[in-house]
Amino acid sequence: MHIHYPHSLRKNIKLLTLSVLSMAMSFSVGMHTAGNVQPVTLIEAGGMEKPGDMDGNGIVNVSDAIVALEIVRGYRTAGAVELAADPNRDGEITVDDALRILSTISLE
Repeated sequence: MHIHYPHSLRKNIKLLTLSVLSMAMSFSVGMHTAGNVQPVTLIEAGGMEKPGDMDGNGIVNVSDAIVALEIVRGYRTAGAVELAADPNRDGEITVDDALRILSTISLE
């Protein structure tokens, strides 16, 4: 028996699965630096039209959440574009920002 879910529910289930896997992989790969992670503070960044658009392409999607997690784990440094796109506008790129991005995507 095959159950047919509405398109929006299938999209959200796929997105949730992808986001959980992305976060799990990010943390499992980066456990060796667990004590060395420091939040990135806002030094100077111009305004962005779209909060959460970490890669500056004008679209908020899963790749933006991945960029935020890479910054949190120290795999990349945050520049003006990333700091200006801080979803909660607290001046730091944290795991909360990645979760906010994924939440925003799932509501679309």
